[in-house]
Amino acid sequence: MMFVALVFIIGTVGAGPTSEECPRILDAAGVSKMFAPMVAHSIHSLTLEGIRYFFKEDATEENGVPTVNMDLMSDTRILPIAPLAGYDEDFSTQSMKTFDLVMRNMNRTWWGLTNYNTLDKLTHAFHMAEVWDSAAEQYRLVKRLLDPESDICGCATNVAENNVLNYLNLMAFKIKYPGITSGNKTLTDHYLESRERRSADTMYRYCPGTVRPRIGEGSQADFDGIDFDLSDIELLKDIAEKLVDDGGIISVHVDSTEHWEVWRKKMKHGMGESAYYDLAVFMFCMLN
Repeated sequence: MMFVALVFIIGTVGAGPTSEECPRILDAAGVSKMFAPMVAHSIHSLTLEGIRYFFKEDATEENGVPTVNMDLMSDTRILPIAPLAGYDEDFSTQSMKTFDLVMRNMNRTWWGLTNYNTLDKLTHAFHMAEVWDSAAEQYRLVKRLLDPESDICGCATNVAENNVLNYLNLMAFKIKYPGITSGNKTLTDHYLESRERRSADTMYRYCPGTVRPRIGEGSQADFDGIDFDLSDIELLKDIAEKLVDDGGIISVHVDSTEHWEVWRKKMKHGMGESAYYDLAVFMFCMLN
């Protein structure tokens, strides 16, 4: 981290870097090559309450941090800002507020994560809290060293050009349509038919397992020719055919001690220091 600190200290503040210059600028600042998928994974379910608790206490509703829309019935796939989730402030701890939010929505099959049972959703919520807590340590370091007006921040916050927005859209599809990038054409045909019928029940209950994209492993996705401004029904075939990955479908739910051991090992693996640093840079630049 010392090298990164030196880069920050000598970093320049200019008129604004071009998209061609940004990969070099971010690389020199110690940002990883997996910046976009790592950041997208880390912010996809972030709330304003989470931002205030883990990163910046006085963050406003105009925080600029995009997230996946947890309302899966909505045609709006990505929210431009992390919303207020509506935590019950009568609880005094962040963990109890998080627990309560999941439990209050446990019967809404169109909210949050597709085909996760309640324990799965709780595990995911607390896992994300651990991600944000780990990134918060890096955020405090970045805050001391990085100029929010620097070219580094100009590149980090340009989500339309640096692929963060593309990866958020991809995550939204994976959440909404489990297995859509698995290469299974039967799933694609089923989802297209369901969308045409607007059948929420079959849309969100079809797949027998949960999707766990292996974000951060392997090469990045190629979004060439993918226009996420199009509707779900217009994009489903392209997503299924052009963005096939090796994430696969996991059929293990948290419903027994044995299955919890599978999840427990994965949760302990975390994302790695480079991912927490990437997120810290992104959050600092976006919030300051």
